[in-house]
Amino acid sequence: MGKIGKRYLTLAGLLLLAGCGNADQEAYNEAIQKGLDILSAEQYEKAEAYFETALENQPDDEKAKAYLEQTQTYKEAKGLYDSKEYSEALEKAQQVVEAENGLERLITKASAIIEEVDAEKDHIDAEMDKAKAAYDNGKLDEALPVIETLLNSEELSNAYFAEFKTAGEQLLADIQNKQNELAMDEATKAKAEEEALLQESADRTINAYNELSLPLRVLLVTTIVDERAMSPGLLGYTLAYNFDEEYLLVNVHSGAGVGHPWFVIRDDLDTVTPIQGLVYMGMSGYWDVEVDSTPVSKADLYNRYMESKDSYDLAVQNVFKLPEMTMVKYEELRSYHGQ
Repeated sequence: MGKIGKRYLTLAGLLLLAGCGNADQEAYNEAIQKGLDILSAEQYEKAEAYFETALENQPDDEKAKAYLEQTQTYKEAKGLYDSKEYSEALEKAQQVVEAENGLERLITKASAIIEEVDAEKDHIDAEMDKAKAAYDNGKLDEALPVIETLLNSEELSNAYFAEFKTAGEQLLADIQNKQNELAMDEATKAKAEEEALLQESADRTINAYNELSLPLRVLLVTTIVDERAMSPGLLGYTLAYNFDEEYLLVNVHSGAGVGHPWFVIRDDLDTVTPIQGLVYMGMSGYWDVEVDSTPVSKADLYNRYMESKDSYDLAVQNVFKLPEMTMVKYEELRSYHGQ
């Protein structure tokens, strides 16, 4: 073959190679463009396939590699975000944003994921601050529904906001504890006020009792040890009494027979307390009488008086002081016990 023939063969080879190179470039360009176009429709798997085709035509092309990797990473970030796996989603989204030679449209989309998570975080922060401020200002009725709504929200069910949930649960516990404390304080205060009113009423009643005549007071005291003292007008009976220091001695008597006991009653500031009793039983001597030693309020005695005022007022004429009734005399009679 002559020199001219060889030259033709070389030129033909070069043209063939040039034609193949042009075909690869066209396929590369077409794949890149289709990948970019399909990204707008958010069809990321198809976009990946086009960018892979571009790399098959130009394996060392940095742009195609960057587009493919960025698309794959964004697809992962989007899937993680949609499944509420925020920590992993943010990590992938940040990789998309920082990718070299990446696509601005994917950076924008990845940034939107980061911003949406941040917006949720800001909302939770704001609600927490609102509830905390209300709590700190003592406005528990305002704080409670805010924190309860937040804790029941879908946002705080996400593990990414676990710290906020823990803080919210603690704040809820603080609010409820404070409410219980205030309720107890209110109950204690109400009870104290009620007791104060009752005491004030009792004091007024005791003062009214103390203003009654001495014989009338003695009659009322005697009713707690001898029911005969409650007889209408004390008809058929007399009531003898005497005070010996803090003790009141009383004796209701019909004027005949036996079985008319003496009673010893201690007279205190606000109460009277039966101490003991003694009764003459004729030939068998004197015997102790069992008494109920429970203190009785003078307020209760006054109320008893008011229930049968006319009867007690009439009975006073049958009440008289007997100086011979002393503790010494009482003990002397008691010495004849059972004789």
